[in-house]
Amino acid sequence: PNMYRATTLLLCLVVIALGGFAIQQANACFVRSPQPVQVWLDHVNVEITDQVAVKTYNCTFRNPNPRAVVGGECYMELEPGARVSNMSVVVDGKESKAEILTVEKANQVFTEIVTEGGSPALLEYYGNQLIRTKIPKIAPGGTVTVKLRYTMVLDKKSDLVRLQMLNTNPKAEMQTLKSASVRVAIKSTEPIKNVYSPSHAIDIVEEPEWDVVVKWSEENYQPTHPFILYYQLAEEKVGATLLAHREPAEDGHFMLLLSPTIGGGSDEGMTEDDVLPKDVVFCVDTSGSMIKGNKMEQARAALVHCLNQLREGDRFNIVDFGTGVRAFHDEELVELTEDARTRALNYVKKLYPRGGTSMDEALATSLKLFDEGDRLKMILFATDGLPTVGERSPDAILKNMQQRNDKNVRLFVFGEGTDVDTKLLDLLAAKHRGEAEYVLPEEDITKKISKFFTRVGSPVMTDVQIFFEGVETRDVLPRTVPDLYRGEQIVVYGRYEGGGAKTVRVRGRAGGEYKTFTYQLEFPSEATDDRNAFVPRLWAGEMVDFLLDEIRASGKEDSELVDEVTRLAKRYGIVTPYTSFLMVEDVCNQPLAQQIQQFKGRMNAEGQLLGKSYGRIAVDNAWQQKRNKDNRKASGNAAALYGQVADALKQEGRQISGGQNGLAAVRYVGNRTFYNASGRWYDSKYDDTQSSKVQNVKVGSEQFVDMLKQAPSLAKYMSQGDVVVEHQGNWYRFEPAS
Repeated sequence: PNMYRATTLLLCLVVIALGGFAIQQANACFVRSPQPVQVWLDHVNVEITDQVAVKTYNCTFRNPNPRAVVGGECYMELEPGARVSNMSVVVDGKESKAEILTVEKANQVFTEIVTEGGSPALLEYYGNQLIRTKIPKIAPGGTVTVKLRYTMVLDKKSDLVRLQMLNTNPKAEMQTLKSASVRVAIKSTEPIKNVYSPSHAIDIVEEPEWDVVVKWSEENYQPTHPFILYYQLAEEKVGATLLAHREPAEDGHFMLLLSPTIGGGSDEGMTEDDVLPKDVVFCVDTSGSMIKGNKMEQARAALVHCLNQLREGDRFNIVDFGTGVRAFHDEELVELTEDARTRALNYVKKLYPRGGTSMDEALATSLKLFDEGDRLKMILFATDGLPTVGERSPDAILKNMQQRNDKNVRLFVFGEGTDVDTKLLDLLAAKHRGEAEYVLPEEDITKKISKFFTRVGSPVMTDVQIFFEGVETRDVLPRTVPDLYRGEQIVVYGRYEGGGAKTVRVRGRAGGEYKTFTYQLEFPSEATDDRNAFVPRLWAGEMVDFLLDEIRASGKEDSELVDEVTRLAKRYGIVTPYTSFLMVEDVCNQPLAQQIQQFKGRMNAEGQLLGKSYGRIAVDNAWQQKRNKDNRKASGNAAALYGQVADALKQEGRQISGGQNGLAAVRYVGNRTFYNASGRWYDSKYDDTQSSKVQNVKVGSEQFVDMLKQAPSLAKYMSQGDVVVEHQGNWYRFEPAS
């Protein structure tokens, strides 16, 4: 894609009362049965009014056994410290008796099951309360639905609330859910800011009775981690949230979120009056290729939407380009009036595709329309092809744009179809404080551009700067802080030394003057739990993006940058084309320096078959991944590249060494990354220099139970079964019972 763990992670733990069989794993279910009971559907609805949450979980189980009738008990996990009231459990429409197991009782159940040879994956839930209820027998191929509903008061740390939910135990033998969804509706008398999920791609939608509604859903969902959501309650016009994690003896990682108010009844919140007037030029490709696939009709529709979204005080113009370049109004921007809007809409109706693609001249013409001044200036540039008229060299176009843009104009780029120069467009956006979006042939560009302009059409602060006082920070990303828009947020990542309550100042231009917001934020000296353990991985992902930007912009395969990308990718389990070529056996059983050297040698050999160097393969496809932040789809891009190389090698009669793609064997547990080699999971810090230090501990043994009691935090690592992990400077292998 987080906040306090304030919503139940729905663990469907089914212990089937058939006896005599070892516990097996199926998704987040554990059954005493010849075959597992599957979680089939998982739908969560949470409605929050001033921190009082009504939570409803609908979990459908399926019996995949061809003959056996299966029944048993269902266990659902409660968040730590949950104070439950008004609880009800309905099983297939009938009220069912339920009980809450205390942490102590639940731990006793877990320990007994593991000691008796059951699944160690149960231990992921060690240390939490459980709700237990009986489920009726399920016919072969049949289903049963458990509905859990209860009310509780959510905790708030400072001004931050955290929710965690969904039946997604990543340590079990993963099985795809037919469908999963989450809806969180929030109503608050305090203004809401910084609604954010680090785990899933959420949509924030409007519903009349609620201030904020967050939705996520997916069919054929492969669970890998819980759904996590954070939201902030704060009175300031711009709220600041700091999420930080620091391991012992290491520098910390932080994620700072800045966001204007959403909803709430406070006069301090952002209003329409806080939106800054802007200057915008819509620069649209009308070359002959736009006739394909109704592109021109879609472009007209997108322009109509954007023109109707302009506000009083805005100024605008339209530049359209084919072989030549035209403008709606020559030489200057037009003040928005209803008459000007009507004339512009009529101009759009007459746009038609013709000629070539005069990209450089179109950008130059657009820049000339802006005058001096402090207003936010932006170009929305849309094209479906390569430059074919006038200046055609991408390097020259980039250089010309850099020289001409002396008024700090933001450039937002839309590439349509598959014939665009993605490197050119990416760098145009990156070097001019904008973004690049890409529209596939089957996608509707109207929706894409309209959604984007709705998002950035309401600026509230520009030229943002962030100052940290009393804490030493480094590797802060992005290097240039973007502008702040109403309903949006700025996310800044970095590392820090020291700890405690520190001052963070945010300065930016708002309403024609510079304003400064001051916050006291807590930088932990050491993490006491794994609530924010995702932050280091997100920082590493941003750093990898930055390094790939540098490699691509320079056009050189800098060895140090490549080494650092590979190191970060391996340490934090970031799926990139680099790590997709790191074979799992190498990841686990060689020192890192040797892994990188072998990786380079393999990539050079394999890249020659594709006519590319290893840097071009990795970097070009990493940018493909970067443009799509959806991890599942991004992994598919890297996997497709891996398959391409594998096919090329197969045609040459060769095999890729190692036999396994790293994409299929990465697992995140707390703040750790693990790789699977020959059925065993290895902490990403491990390489063969630690092999002589590893102590074997049998799962279920007296030593195992003692370690679990003394260090409950180990439970989530033990839950993987056969695992090699570092703990307090020592290395252990938790070996499953025979």
